[in-house]
Amino acid sequence: MNKGRFEAYTDAIIAIVVTLLVLEIPRPEGYTFTALLSDWRSYIVYLITFLQIMAIWYNHHNLLKYVKTINHSAYWANAVWLLLLSTSPFAMAWLMAYPNHWQPIVLFAGLWAFWTLSYSWLEALLLRDNPNVRPKSKAKNLFSLFMLAITIVVALIVPVWGVAIIGLLTLWLILSPFEFELVEEEK
Repeated sequence: MNKGRFEAYTDAIIAIVVTLLVLEIPRPEGYTFTALLSDWRSYIVYLITFLQIMAIWYNHHNLLKYVKTINHSAYWANAVWLLLLSTSPFAMAWLMAYPNHWQPIVLFAGLWAFWTLSYSWLEALLLRDNPNVRPKSKAKNLFSLFMLAITIVVALIVPVWGVAIIGLLTLWLILSPFEFELVEEEK
């Protein structure tokens, strides 16, 4: 598959998802700044979700800058990743509507966990077909999954802490991007 088209298609889907995010922000019930600020939790959830998508897009781009070969399997792994990514506006909207309840944060974290698993699958396929590309750290996806599992457990007890953990995990993704390197092929 043509790498440029693969990247362009992925970028287009991500742009659409980010656009849909902003459409899910609740409108104020009045015309005052007080009315605007009454949904402050929704703005935090929006910001976290937006930053998640930007961080993972950056990591995806970081991987693809080294990759030369993209095959049929990688295309479909990317499609699954995008499918799960496209659920972000729905999960975010539900969490915005019910920020003090555990079910929306569990869905939000669970979808992110599946999103991470699908990204790991995509990454594994791309690295298999591009043996000269190697991640600088192999534990980042596992750490994300571990933290998402903790988020789900914590959200069952104190939902707002689940949101806080998701926020911290997002901050970690921003400050610690996934990095790859080219290695010399063995002769």
